[in-house]
Amino acid sequence: MPAYRSSAEADIREAVVARIRENRPGARIIHEINVSTYGPNRIDLIAVSPAEIIAVEIKSAKDKLDRLPAQVEAMKGCAHHVIAAIHEKFLVEHTTHAKAMHYERDGTYYMRGLPDGIGHRIATWVFPEKRRCVDPTWQYDGLERWRMPTQGLERSLPAAAINLLWRDELVQLCYSLRISTGRKSTMPDMIAALRWHCTGKELTLGICKQLRARECCEADAPIYEVAA
Repeated sequence: MPAYRSSAEADIREAVVARIRENRPGARIIHEINVSTYGPNRIDLIAVSPAEIIAVEIKSAKDKLDRLPAQVEAMKGCAHHVIAAIHEKFLVEHTTHAKAMHYERDGTYYMRGLPDGIGHRIATWVFPEKRRCVDPTWQYDGLERWRMPTQGLERSLPAAAINLLWRDELVQLCYSLRISTGRKSTMPDMIAALRWHCTGKELTLGICKQLRARECCEADAPIYEVAA
């Protein structure tokens, strides 16, 4: 574990990685990935399949949620799916009925749910993953299980996903897609040319290929795609 990472965050990160590996065994997991020009400066974790990117923002008990909505919106611009993995300390208490209660206090039934503005448009995983509803027959404990996003077929990455790539990777992507580039070509020049000449499918496959092969400080071993 890197020195800058708290044990509180590491516990959540390990659980998130385990769930992703279970459901996306072919994905390459990369930790702490920088974004060149878009959104947050760094994404906590991404899982890159040959044609899919999942981005995860982790909030441990030592963090705050004030920046989470903006971070999530930014990550939506560069990934197919965004997951917020948050510690249960952020859950908000609400009154409820006996069937749905998580606990009782002074004759009143309570449950704990997600804070306002979180969890409505993205997958939200509450750590630890466990059942909080007391009644075993109640089937609507929505926070009990971590649900993986459905793996969409034939879906292009959002436009800003190309900003995940480094300059050398953009050069390689241009070369592989036969886009003319030179030593003086800037990153904006190459991005503009790629967007003009290439399809969403070509860019999605190319971006994922570059990320799966990148040499990273903290990630799974690089995966090199074999040409058909």
